[in-house]
Amino acid sequence: MNAVGIMRLTLVGVGLLVAAASFWFHAAKKMTSDLATAWCLVGIVILVIGAVPALSDWLGRISVWTGMALLISVSVGLWAAFRICLILSRLVTQNQELAMQVSLLLGTQQHPPVKPAATEEAEEDSAHEESPVCH
Repeated sequence: MNAVGIMRLTLVGVGLLVAAASFWFHAAKKMTSDLATAWCLVGIVILVIGAVPALSDWLGRISVWTGMALLISVSVGLWAAFRICLILSRLVTQNQELAMQVSLLLGTQQHPPVKPAATEEAEEDSAHEESPVCH
């Protein structure tokens, strides 16, 4: 197999890896759905570029070492951007959870919890109950 074939297979592998990782991280609730969808589309585009010879014929026009350096640098850049998106997803999720907690706290502050009527009657009866010692 020649160097162009290896680079095309590398593109297909990277595309599959990006799409699978985005799907897995979304299933594990570590990535939001919109970011996972975007990364899955990026993976599919990379896979198609590697699989379709008409789209990857530019690999034959550059030198082998330039092609490998380009693939390695793009792969590292994709990995870094993917990690940033994971951190961003975690921050968005934490922000939503914090907003829900603040909303609940503000709701309890404005409207104090109401005691059920049955417990209020029981408390009133026990407060007015006469002591057997006094009679």
